[in-house]
Amino acid sequence: MKRKSSTLLFSLCLLTLLGACGGQGESREERQLLGSIEEAWMLCETDLPAAQARAEELAESVGGASEYVRQKYDMLAIRLRDKNDIVPSTPDSALRVQQFFARRDNAVDKERACYYAGSAYRDLKDYPQAVSYFLMAVDAARQGEDADTLLWQNALSQLGHLYMLMLDYEAELKVALQSMELAKASRTNVAFYQADVATAYQNLNDTLHCLRYLDEAHRTIRREHYHPKYGRTLAYMLSAYARLGRLGTVDTLLQKLALLPEEQRPHNYGLTLALCHEKALRTDSAILCYASCYNKEEDIAGRYEAAAGLQRCYLRQGDFRQAALWGSRLYDTNDSIIAQRAFEQTERARDTYVYFRNKEEEQNLRQKAETIARRNRRLVLYCATTSLALLCTVLGGLAFYSFRRRHYTEELIDKDRKLRSAEKEIQKRSEELMRRRRINQELTQLALMSGTTDNAEEVIEFFQKVAAGQAKLEQDSWRKLMGAVEALHPGFHDAVQERLQGHLREPLIRTMCLMKIGLEPAQVARVMDAKIQTVWNRFKRAEATCGDLLGPA
Repeated sequence: MKRKSSTLLFSLCLLTLLGACGGQGESREERQLLGSIEEAWMLCETDLPAAQARAEELAESVGGASEYVRQKYDMLAIRLRDKNDIVPSTPDSALRVQQFFARRDNAVDKERACYYAGSAYRDLKDYPQAVSYFLMAVDAARQGEDADTLLWQNALSQLGHLYMLMLDYEAELKVALQSMELAKASRTNVAFYQADVATAYQNLNDTLHCLRYLDEAHRTIRREHYHPKYGRTLAYMLSAYARLGRLGTVDTLLQKLALLPEEQRPHNYGLTLALCHEKALRTDSAILCYASCYNKEEDIAGRYEAAAGLQRCYLRQGDFRQAALWGSRLYDTNDSIIAQRAFEQTERARDTYVYFRNKEEEQNLRQKAETIARRNRRLVLYCATTSLALLCTVLGGLAFYSFRRRHYTEELIDKDRKLRSAEKEIQKRSEELMRRRRINQELTQLALMSGTTDNAEEVIEFFQKVAAGQAKLEQDSWRKLMGAVEALHPGFHDAVQERLQGHLREPLIRTMCLMKIGLEPAQVARVMDAKIQTVWNRFKRAEATCGDLLGPA
């Protein structure tokens, strides 16, 4: 009895010490905060004002939370600034977040932090650093089990754009093909990335492959009935087809873009329309479009393109007076572009000076903080070592005292007797448990197959209608589905349970049943009213553990 007491005392003291050194886990409030931050993160893709409002509501609560929660909130704030096209003056805030999550095991957090560090360097025109961090984001996405697929695709797209700016067209094509394959696998925004591949081939002067992927992107957009989100892509395709002489396709795209409300049209719609008129030798229409763009365009580069187009059109008409007039305006616009670039360079130089000055001050503060932290860590380590030494001394004395009070031979005999008795009891209970399990399996199979053996095909047809949006689930639909699957594929549920060793939750078994009857991820998402990314993760887990069970029998 005294030996048991000493063991219990040792365990209690050790747990207390580890609790004091290791700190507390996440509280319920912090888990709720993390959930709200993640909701705001996802809202950034669909409703940016709502995401901004949600972030402002969380600001006060986050102030007293743990370091992990504060860093997650800081990363959300960086994402909101990026979505609002706010150019940072320095990459410091993004780098702090990236360095924090680089020390943790969460691959999704690493991917996101590296992506926005790359975005900061991209906005500051430091393209080599931006490429490095975007590559880190891609590596983190590949290594993690659950990646932020949309951000993964964006990182590859950003790499392609940066490689294009750096005139490395081979590297641009490589990442464009990777991003397209990833988009096809996730079935999201496929046309965007097909157009990126076409752009890469265009930069490599490979007209044949450029047209091939332009046509693929066009077919994809046509299957989605020319969704307004493809406005900018359609404008690029319009310009590319015009340059390549595909005027029939140009007319089709013009008609589709003209149907969009003016606020949903891409910013380069007017210039692209004017270029198409010019290529089709509709010079008068081209002049009208170019003139309208020149008067409305606020961007200097856009006005430059409009003035150049007007000069070309008037030269074609033989109106050299107007051509000379627009040539003069083209010259003035070019001076404005040069002046604007000089101003931007001056501003960037000033921001760089402020950045390095603040960075030096911050480095000094960081060094002081690290010195204090090292001193505190040494103190904590000393206290922990001393406490453990004292605890071991006390417990060693108790153990030695207890050992001297007992007869070793009697303990061995008693333990041997108890062990044999326990083995017999375990064997008996194991046999009883196996018998009950067989009975439960037979009863479960009978319950599942009850009433569904004759109408299994009707149940499967009903779920296919639900996936097509032609029917709605009823209260006992899932029970009927599992019964139908068991009727058509006897032993399926037992095989899945055995494969996963009992770790099977209801959403996963439902997903496996839907996969067994041949539904695709998008259909499963509709039936289960779940996000496509969640369904995709369940598909990956099901195929990784039970792939051979999910095919046709």
